[in-house]
Amino acid sequence: MSAYRQSSFDPNAYERPGPPLKPFNWVQWSGVAVMIAGGALLLASLLGLIGWVPQWMKEFSPAPIMLMVIGMFLINSRRHPGTEIVGSEQLAQNRRVLLITVAICAAILGAALVIEFSGVI
Repeated sequence: MSAYRQSSFDPNAYERPGPPLKPFNWVQWSGVAVMIAGGALLLASLLGLIGWVPQWMKEFSPAPIMLMVIGMFLINSRRHPGTEIVGSEQLAQNRRVLLITVAICAAILGAALVIEFSGVI
């Protein structure tokens, strides 16, 4: 029964899709319309909650957010093929950005520890 298995199969490997294909087809434009409708409903709901417009919903509803998610799925229904793994130049730049970020976070953490244990505040 072991003949059906692939020795090189990796269940965690997947191809990263590229950006949405352009020009948009009718399905993608429908997704844009659904996202705009969801955004307008969300904005109207939030403005009603803070009192700038008449409130027509008593409670916050997740429906506008779900409309925006559905629109996103419709827009991403056609995508470019995946791109290859980044080159060595991009890896070096990513490593440099990561090191800078870690250094900044370490400095902030160090300052927070000094302030915490010095008893100033």
